[in-house]
Amino acid sequence: MYNGALLSVSLLLAPALPAAAQDAAAPTARLDHVAIWVADQQASIDFYRDLFRLNEIPSPFPAGGPRWMRFANGIELHIQPGRTAPVEQHRRVHIAIAVESLDPIMHKLQARGQGWSDVVGTPGVIQNVRTDGIRQIFFQDPDGYWIEVNDTIKKR
Repeated sequence: MYNGALLSVSLLLAPALPAAAQDAAAPTARLDHVAIWVADQQASIDFYRDLFRLNEIPSPFPAGGPRWMRFANGIELHIQPGRTAPVEQHRRVHIAIAVESLDPIMHKLQARGQGWSDVVGTPGVIQNVRTDGIRQIFFQDPDGYWIEVNDTIKKR
């Protein structure tokens, strides 16, 4: 009976031991910031503040250096000055920003005279929605960086 109980406990614990060992060895990681290199730092600050209500936060660098902004979830956007060459990126390389509703963002973009497209590139209208029901739009910031905005906040 003792051997049977020991075997039962051993079998119950065996699957948990490797997972526990893996968890103990895995580092804790989280996204800290995204940095973009811009030609007109103030235009980028204004763009992200006005469109997404990002707040500028203190930067440890002297005036004329990088300026930092913060999203509501604490992730920072570092606006690095001094870019002189155009940004050449494919839309697949983008910053994704989640909002509760896409409508205010689409209205702000329209008021700025800025175009956007849905996930497959249909301009100015969302004809295609992800299979999980999430709506997405894509556009470029003043420096040509691609931005995805989606409405995942209301789905989570």
